Formats: sequence, structure tokens, C-alpha cells
Amino acid sequence: MPHTLEKPRAPTVTLKLDASHRGRLKSLALAKKRTAHYLMKEAIERYLAEEEAHLAVLNSVDDSVSHFEATGLHVSLDDVKAWAKEVKARRDAQLPPCHA
Repeated sequence: MPHTLEKPRAPTVTLKLDASHRGRLKSLALAKKRTAHYLMKEAIERYLAEEEAHLAVLNSVDDSVSHFEATGLHVSLDDVKAWAKEVKARRDAQLPPCHA
């Protein structure tokens, strides 16, 4: 069997697009000198990265709420406002301490 550097093929996924989307995709591909396939993969990658980041933020919020409920530790709004003003003046401003 001959050795090859060719990547193994990924399974094919079918995506049905209406004529309007196909036309827009074709026009954009021509303008960017890319294939429609490349643009679709790029769009999916961007979407996945955005949604994963959004989900990570939501999970972080859930974790923060759970931590607050368990410990009662928090930072007051006045402390955050004062810290934000300090950050404008000095980027290395220390975070305000947590209160119980």
C-alpha cells in the first residue's frame, strides 16, 4: 500500500440553503476569492466559538451565584464603581475586597 500525505476525509454534512442564501454565498465567495465551502466552514467555526464563549460566561455566572449563596461573599456596587474610577486612572488598581 503506498504512503500518502493526504488527510483522511471527514464525513460529509448536507446543508439545505434557499436560493437567496446560495446566491449571497456565491457572490461573497467570488468577492473574497474563496470557495463557498471555505466561507461556510469559517462561518460555522465563528458561530461555534461565539456560542462556546457565551456558554462559558453563563456557566461562570452560575458558578458565581452558587459561590455567593454558599459563602455570602460579595462586593458592593459602590466598591465596584470606586474601583472602576480607579482603574481609569491606574490600570493596575487592586480589586476591592469581598464582604461577608
